[in-house]
Amino acid sequence: MRMSDIARMYIGLNVYNEDTAKAITVAARLFDMRSGIDDIQDIDYEALATFKHEVLNVARAKPITYNSYLRYLRLLGAWALEEGFWEKDWFARVKRAPEPSAPPKTIDTDVFAAAFTFLKTHPDVLPPAWFWLLVIRFFYYTGIRRRQIVSIELQDIDLENRILIASYRGSKTRKEWSIPLAEELVEDVKYLIRRNENALGRLMRPTDKLFNVCRFNSRYKPDPKNPGAMTGACITGLMKRLSAHISMRIGAHRIRHTTATTLCNFEDEENPDIFAVQELLGHTVLKTTRGYVKTKISRVRMQVNKLSLPRSGYYREK
Repeated sequence: MRMSDIARMYIGLNVYNEDTAKAITVAARLFDMRSGIDDIQDIDYEALATFKHEVLNVARAKPITYNSYLRYLRLLGAWALEEGFWEKDWFARVKRAPEPSAPPKTIDTDVFAAAFTFLKTHPDVLPPAWFWLLVIRFFYYTGIRRRQIVSIELQDIDLENRILIASYRGSKTRKEWSIPLAEELVEDVKYLIRRNENALGRLMRPTDKLFNVCRFNSRYKPDPKNPGAMTGACITGLMKRLSAHISMRIGAHRIRHTTATTLCNFEDEENPDIFAVQELLGHTVLKTTRGYVKTKISRVRMQVNKLSLPRSGYYREK
């Protein structure tokens, strides 16, 4: 029995998210390929060391990538031990690779300005430009993920009460929560509904997807498992092409980081409400939210300037 066999059984019983299932499968198959082990009963310290060397030194994967594989292998190892497939969880004894502590990746105002200017002045380069403008704005004002925006249905929007239901359908953890719709988005949503109804030739139904570029550009292909929806890959591809045109990086997850960072760094708020930001992003634990936020140097400076000691006087001119 190989790790990929363990992964298949574990996924069949415990995993309900396709992205998670894919990540687990990739980690297990990679271990089978890079460890030189054909049977989990043959796993030993040498096999684990071989896997580590092959991934980090031969394949040149980044530490964060190796740690991601290891996280899923630990999950499978613990389950295999619990189910009696082996007597020792080898992965629990493997230390994570040290990762560089890089700040969250955020987007400066000039990047948004460049993106908006390009889409407005070159509407035929990345059509429909108006749609992608609304997508970027919606990401920023809601902080939602790529997988969530493609799953939003008309019934998830309450314009009267200015509420968006972040449905479990697009949730990473199957969690559902409410997001207040910024006033800036209300007209955007109304306009998008009108454009959808014009494209459909009828009023939108409650279960119609709100964001579906396939209605406005036939070059984009719908989700094969859900023909009424576009795929997250449509957004990723657009963001990459837009980044190339403006020579600046912009992406859905960077925008999410930017929203969190901006809300926690207003200069007139000495104590930002990070709990509200946690609720907005739909994080279960505050630690995850903190990892999204980059504290601006100006806010750190504001705190440092509160420090006080008596002056030494040594450097003063006499």
